[in-house]
Amino acid sequence: MQPGETAEMVSDELDTAPSKFALMMPWGRVGSNLVVSALNAAPGIRVLNEPTTVIRSKGQSAGLTLNDIADQQNEHLEEFIQNPPDHTAGLKLAYQSIVQKTAYLEKMAKADFKLVLMVRKNFLKCAISQVRALDRAQNKAKSDQWASPWAVKMNEPKPEATEIDIEKAIKLSDRFEALHYEMLGRVNAVFGKNYLHVEYGELVEDPEKGIRGVFSFLSREEPESIKISHRKATSDRLQDDILNYDAFAAAIRDAGKAAYL
Repeated sequence: MQPGETAEMVSDELDTAPSKFALMMPWGRVGSNLVVSALNAAPGIRVLNEPTTVIRSKGQSAGLTLNDIADQQNEHLEEFIQNPPDHTAGLKLAYQSIVQKTAYLEKMAKADFKLVLMVRKNFLKCAISQVRALDRAQNKAKSDQWASPWAVKMNEPKPEATEIDIEKAIKLSDRFEALHYEMLGRVNAVFGKNYLHVEYGELVEDPEKGIRGVFSFLSREEPESIKISHRKATSDRLQDDILNYDAFAAAIRDAGKAAYL
């Protein structure tokens, strides 16, 4: 995948100097596990999985204030910048989890991070995917079918159809949309157009092309072959995975979101 309308073209020459990068998504359900698994399989590349989310979750459980959590997130980033764990050190980040969003982005820009934004323009399908993943995570009787409830591997069963909480799905869709545009606005203000834009629909249409585009943008040598280790957990045809689809679709149309069906 070539850099999109919001990305600069990259050099044809591979960078041999140590580099830092981040994959950033508004929240989740954008194909990040697919890309991260391919990157982690390449020599010299390691991606830390959502450290800001871990810090925020643990901090909230411990009763810390948001300022305390922000301090921990910033300290982690500063340590990562000063002592990156590998030749090519990457972070996978959920924008939503970062407390001081602009300041965090500015620290990355100052440290010359290469930034890959992973987005999904169908906010409703983001929401449905999130609802179904949460259901898997919370259903302990079924969760042992997958190594992680948040990603379905090629050799694991496709999650079965379920009833969807319609009101929750609509609220989550609105949340994904708000985070999408907020993230784009802040990133453009800090990084300009110096990032790679990876859209979910293009990624799933041709995963190998999309993943190779990320390697190219990061100036890392592409592997001879790319193993596609994950697959979609929710069908493009939502009626295949939503048991109460008729009521769901009617509510979505009433909410003015019919285009996302």
